[in-house]
Amino acid sequence: MDKNQREARRHQEDMALNRGLLWVGGAIILECLLLLVNRYYINYMVSEVDVAILFMNGMRAVRIAGAAAAVLGLVWAVLRFRKGQKAGAAAVAALACGAVAVCCHVALTFQENGMRMLFLLVPAWAGLALVYYLYQREFFLGAVASGLSVLGLWFVRYKDGLGLESVLCLLGIALVTAAALWLKQNGGVIRRADGEEIRVLSKKAVYAPVLASGLISLAAVLLGGFLGGSIAYYLIFAMVAWLFALLVFYTVKLM
Repeated sequence: MDKNQREARRHQEDMALNRGLLWVGGAIILECLLLLVNRYYINYMVSEVDVAILFMNGMRAVRIAGAAAAVLGLVWAVLRFRKGQKAGAAAVAALACGAVAVCCHVALTFQENGMRMLFLLVPAWAGLALVYYLYQREFFLGAVASGLSVLGLWFVRYKDGLGLESVLCLLGIALVTAAALWLKQNGGVIRRADGEEIRVLSKKAVYAPVLASGLISLAAVLLGGFLGGSIAYYLIFAMVAWLFALLVFYTVKLM
């Protein structure tokens, strides 16, 4: 590798790190907003009822607006990508709006239990962003599937069965698994309408753990949904252990 190649690689790594740190910064801001929600909506004083109602109405509006903006942003990103234009900003905006909508929904629906979960979920989102930009992409796909299963099982636990939230998690796991299978069949690249190829996964990518993660995640959420919240509680720990095993596998693979 000559000097110019080393400089180009260093520049790409710096850009990836900066993008990952932007997600970390966004997670910190979202955590601060969650602290405000926890104080003035969950743990409000009697004299602060009006403020709590204001927070509740605001989150209801943001939940709808954020979900709509996320869908529109994803459509916009897909259209720009198909035209050969940059779609990163649109995709990031869609994901950010979706994250805010999810936080509002969980806080409104699950109250104190939901807030405790969100304080852990938001840093996990930031960690996934760092994995996407700085680690192996196939591990990112496996981590997303496993993370969605943990989230789905949490919903199952507190609803004692399959609800809308856990069904959406199942749909997300299925989409990630289908995407991994499609990338495997296409050699890890996406081809635009103009014939340009965008490499998403490396040529040396190992797909078996990713696909296994998708299938195991689907089975775990479905099993928890049919057997009840008490089983879902223990399955959460099983899926966290599986996620740790994935991390060890891909870390060893780098060596």
